[in-house]
Amino acid sequence: MFTDDAVTPVRLEILVDLLCRRSLGREELYSLLQPKALEPNAQSIPAKATLRAALELGLAVEEGDSVSVAVPTKREKNTQVAILKAFDENVLSHSGVEKYFALFYAYFLHVGKGVYTRSGKYDDWAAQFNKDVFADEPQANPFNAEKLTGLHRWFSYVGLGWYDPAENFQANPYQRILRVLPKIFGKHRKLKSEDFMQSIGTICPELDGGQIFQQANRNWKIEDKQCSLGLSHALIELHEDNVLRLDCPADCQDWSLREAEPPRDDSFKGDRFALVEWRKD
Repeated sequence: MFTDDAVTPVRLEILVDLLCRRSLGREELYSLLQPKALEPNAQSIPAKATLRAALELGLAVEEGDSVSVAVPTKREKNTQVAILKAFDENVLSHSGVEKYFALFYAYFLHVGKGVYTRSGKYDDWAAQFNKDVFADEPQANPFNAEKLTGLHRWFSYVGLGWYDPAENFQANPYQRILRVLPKIFGKHRKLKSEDFMQSIGTICPELDGGQIFQQANRNWKIEDKQCSLGLSHALIELHEDNVLRLDCPADCQDWSLREAEPPRDDSFKGDRFALVEWRKD
């Protein structure tokens, strides 16, 4: 895991930008990322952690003592797009690189409005997470407050939510969903509520109904057809931005958005949606 180390989005972007220009040896790379005159550290810990992140995410490759940018990374529109794609594929879709990243986000997402009644202390969040998800069974390299601090360096950057003026994290996977709409809809422009939610859970397993979401929230029941607060907000905002069109008839019995208190208009006659249309150009 690299998120609990001295790795930030800016550091990772700088490293990838350097490698896009030319291949570099490890020591040269460390000296460029962390000049000793500016940040003396005999072990170059932040630089080493950032390189490890790039390698684990598949953004860079190493042959001998030479580090190069990965071919797929170089093909992307820009460095941020490459990093976000790497997160989608290697961090949010499974726990192989980061054991706790997607799992804790899925857990936080399900807490919903309950986050306002919980302690803001990271130690308390870590303890409750370990109790609810692992039943306090001992874990190798267990989740703790330091790891949670590391996750918060990345949540907003990856498009999983935002921070209010009090620095409370508001889960809202708007950007995450926006990036993967082509995969969610496939060859279709419209999906029934049930098909849309099934696709969401498959493509984004950390979101409602996905395998990681269910692992994090063992008391969640699919038959309730209740979207989490964060997902509800994201879908409503995608509708308001004319990216999606949600059809919510008054008599609908499908998936509910009521946690986010959707507006009432010609589209939102009720708080459950029967159909989702992708309004791509």
